Parts: sequence; structure tokens; C-alpha cells
Amino acid sequence: MANRGYIVCAECGLVSSREYVLPSYQMNEDQSGRKSEASVYVSLGNRMHIVDGLGSYIGFHNNRFFRDVHGHGLSGKMQKKFKRLKTIYSTRIRIGKDEAKYRALRTLNHVSKLLMLSEQVRDRTAYLYKKVVSESPEKITNNILLMAVCLLMAIREFKDGAPITLDEIADVFAKCGHRVNVRAIVREALKLKIVTGHSPEIRKPEDYVPRVISMLVNDSRVISKVETRGWNPQTYENLLRKKMFEVIGMISSSKRGGRNPFIFTVSVAYASDHMIAEECGKRSVLTQKLASKATKVAEYSIRDHYGMIKSVIEEQESTVQSIVSS
Repeated sequence: MANRGYIVCAECGLVSSREYVLPSYQMNEDQSGRKSEASVYVSLGNRMHIVDGLGSYIGFHNNRFFRDVHGHGLSGKMQKKFKRLKTIYSTRIRIGKDEAKYRALRTLNHVSKLLMLSEQVRDRTAYLYKKVVSESPEKITNNILLMAVCLLMAIREFKDGAPITLDEIADVFAKCGHRVNVRAIVREALKLKIVTGHSPEIRKPEDYVPRVISMLVNDSRVISKVETRGWNPQTYENLLRKKMFEVIGMISSSKRGGRNPFIFTVSVAYASDHMIAEECGKRSVLTQKLASKATKVAEYSIRDHYGMIKSVIEEQESTVQSIVSS
């Protein structure tokens, strides 16, 4: 049975393990009378994405000018005193023996801002990191690399809510001055799966459809060609989204093989643009060069993926025609 965050034997009372739940809050009353499994309770000052101490801060987090209860500024002597106390509390005393964890979580906050991730993805990453650190039977030697793997796991869990690629994760950690690359992340993820049983989910092309469409319709050159071809931008976006999901559904995982899902989705957008243009009797909007510039994917990659997509679609169309004719 579960009791105060622990799994406890109902007969002898022996604690077997910790109970981990999703880091979310229940803001309203449960009408069904059942306790929400996603409810968590935290002490004041204990936040998921940073190493906090108990209690509250002296003033606001980044405040360097202090006032009394009536809002009046303190004297110079008292300002100096509270500034010294706040500095001491905000560093060694508050961090204690968690300096490595503190630096890893600080890096996570910086990376989250650069990737423009939501607070939910950031907090989920911090939760997974703390969970792995507490459960791992081996000592963690590279906290930054572990944080990159946990970020990958959180991003994969949110699917199209956080369509970030593995290459982008490695690049942003490298920009922050850390020796993190794709090969190291994959190696650590496999090691993590062996030790704890946790592993990132495989990304599907469907997860990248919203991002690819956003990159295309927010490119001024694409919108200019859309309007030149006589399309309404909103109508074109809706038709392209619908056709992309249709094309992805036509190509099985075995046909795609080990292709990069993001590059594959960009190629699907290029193929879908040609298909809806033919169906509507208009000229196509996207060229391989234009799609490449809008999505930062190499032209030769789009060309290679498109060749496979076109052959699969033509094969299915010929099969359907032969069935209808017979």
C-alpha cells in the first residue's frame, strides 16, 4: 500500500520503495471522491526545477534592495547586513552537498529558455533527473549528460507538445559550454535503460507535423508564393496539415526504416504540397530549395526521402487502380 510517498507492506509495515507520481498539482476538488494520483504536495521554497532550501527567501529572489514591513527602505548598515545574509543563504548554505545537482538544474533552466520549452517540460525533466539520481545504484559521474538524457525523455513524453530533435538538444548543451554530443546522449540513454529500466520513447513523424507546418507558414517566402498561387494562407495550411497526416499514414514503419523522423516529415510536407496542388488544379508552392531554407534541412536529404515517398504512393495508387479495374 502507498503511505506518505512510500510503498509499505500492509502486513508488517516494511518500507519497500519510494512512490513517484507526476509533478502536477490538483487545483480543484475531485468530484468523484477518489484521490488523484497526480496530486503532489511540496513544502514552501521546495521547487522542482532548482535546489531550494526550506522556508522563504529574504525579499524577492533577485532583490538587492530591502524594505521593512511598511515598505520603507532600510538603512545603509541594514542593507549591507541583509545583502550579506541573502548572499550566504543563496549559495553554500542552501546548496550544501547538492552542488552538482544545483549546477545541473541551473543548466536545465538555461537550456529550457534557449529551446523555449514550457514549464511543464522543464519540471518533468527535473523530476526525472531527481528520480534517477535517487534510484540509481551507481554513482552519477556526469550530471550534465544525465540531465540531457532526462530532457530527451521528457520531450519524447510530450510528443508534438515539444517537437525538439536530438541534434538540437546536443547543440544547445554545447552552446552552454558542456561536452555533450548525440553519441554520448544515446550511449547514456542505453546505460540508463539497463540500470533503471527507463528509456526515451521513439519519436514518430506525426509529432513533428505541427512544427514543420509552423516553420513553413511563418516563412515570408513561402507565404508570398502561397498568395501568388491564389491560395488563402489559412486554407493552404489546413489542406497541407490534412494531407501530411494522410501521406504519413500511407507509409508504414518498415518502409521508413531508420530514417530521421524530422527530415522525413519535411519531405512529407514537400510531397503533400505537390499532391494538393494537383488536386486543386494549381501550381505547387514548395520547391526543395524553399523547403530546405524554411526548415534548415539539406536539399539532398529532402530529395532522397521524397524519392522513397513518391515510389510508395505510386505503388499504392497502381494497386488500387488494378483492384478497381478488375
